[in-house]
Amino acid sequence: MLLVGGRLASVLLALASIRISTTLLPPEQYGVLALLVTFQVFCGLFLVNPVGQYINRHTHEWVDDRTLLARLLRYRHYVFFAGLAGALAFGAWATLQPLSRVEQLLDMVAVMAMVLAATWNATSVSLLNMLGLRSASVTWAIVTSCAGLLISGLLVVQWPNGLAWFAGQAAGMAIGAVGAGRAVRRYLPVPVDGDYPLLDALAVRSYILPLAAATGFMWWQLSGFRLLVEHYWGLAALGMVAVGLGVANQLWSVFESLVMQFLFPLFYRRIAGSSVLDGQQAFSDLINSLGPMYLVFAAATLVAAPALVTLFLASSYEGVRMFVFLGMMAECTRALGNLFAVGAQVEKRMGALIFPYAVGAVLLTSCLIFAAGIGANILQAIGMAIFAGLGMLLTMILRVRRLVSFKFDTRCWIAAMLLFGCIACIGWMWQSLAETWIVSLGMLMLTGLITVLAWAVLYWMSPGIQRLLNVRLMPTFLGK
Repeated sequence: MLLVGGRLASVLLALASIRISTTLLPPEQYGVLALLVTFQVFCGLFLVNPVGQYINRHTHEWVDDRTLLARLLRYRHYVFFAGLAGALAFGAWATLQPLSRVEQLLDMVAVMAMVLAATWNATSVSLLNMLGLRSASVTWAIVTSCAGLLISGLLVVQWPNGLAWFAGQAAGMAIGAVGAGRAVRRYLPVPVDGDYPLLDALAVRSYILPLAAATGFMWWQLSGFRLLVEHYWGLAALGMVAVGLGVANQLWSVFESLVMQFLFPLFYRRIAGSSVLDGQQAFSDLINSLGPMYLVFAAATLVAAPALVTLFLASSYEGVRMFVFLGMMAECTRALGNLFAVGAQVEKRMGALIFPYAVGAVLLTSCLIFAAGIGANILQAIGMAIFAGLGMLLTMILRVRRLVSFKFDTRCWIAAMLLFGCIACIGWMWQSLAETWIVSLGMLMLTGLITVLAWAVLYWMSPGIQRLLNVRLMPTFLGK
């Protein structure tokens, strides 16, 4: 209940953040914020994420042999390099933009600070969760969101621009990183003496570099395409796109983090040191547990989209409703693609992920350039870009199928598709009702109730999720 309550609080804080930022920032400044986030996400996905996933993959092994803290000492230097790279990448791009030297310098400092703070925040909060300390993990995640919202709001009231909001979010990340980091050190056992590497040459060659290539293409699909949007359609259009797709991304990110926080530690524990067959069974259980839930959640977000726009966006952003719809569909394909990509973790063959994400990136770029070439407006361009997500998802399933032998639980997937259809039909009848706050709030509550009931049906039908829930994390060091 604490985990669910914490994530519900995270959803409300994320939506409150969108409401406050769209109230205080005009579309042009929201476009500036979107560009700053683009470079932060570049570092997070391309440089940090591969190493972070490697740490998650080996967390339980390193905790068991008491070498985790010793290995993380080497991580500090790499994180600093990632932050510096982000600042330099933004600086190189900024030289082509009409920005003053002072603006360029402030933006570079903000990007570097955000990369450092967000990386340590994500690392520490994730470790708390991986170690079974879910209450501490949820607490520091909420502290991060609250601090970021408060500081960003105060800064933007004084300086109403995208950089001020971004800097406030970085400060919130730093506060959460310090607290969560101390909690990790307090609960871990005393490390053994010795010099232990975080990575070796084989890990870099077979795991880190292939995954970095894959996540680089993923970054372009998730955030990098904003550079093309700004180039062809301008900052105001980018601001509208970023808000609409941002609502969808916030909801899906919080939902993904909830299910990942609960089930992924169990999955990683189950495949740690297991045989290939056991790993394949664990992966089958994971996709058959989460995939159907994702479909139901996709239907629910499509139904809730009009109400979310009414409740959580300022009136100046009323035109983003269709971007929210498109964002919900894009996020569903992205989340399902990422779920199937976990199959590469079973045998640590991350190179298999490069081609699917490359397909998605090439399709997205082609769609945007084609749309600009024929004079399409930004809404038509984003609508075409949905096909990039579908292409990535289909390619990912086929690619992972060749790598890992998994089985679909046909009964659960068919039930999820039927539930998707039923919820979507309800949404079609409701789409014109969300005109007032009271009606919109009622729609959200009813949609949430229907979604929870649908998940309960899937939980009852799925033996895979039962097997995952029977896994023990065995944090024997917590009693020290």
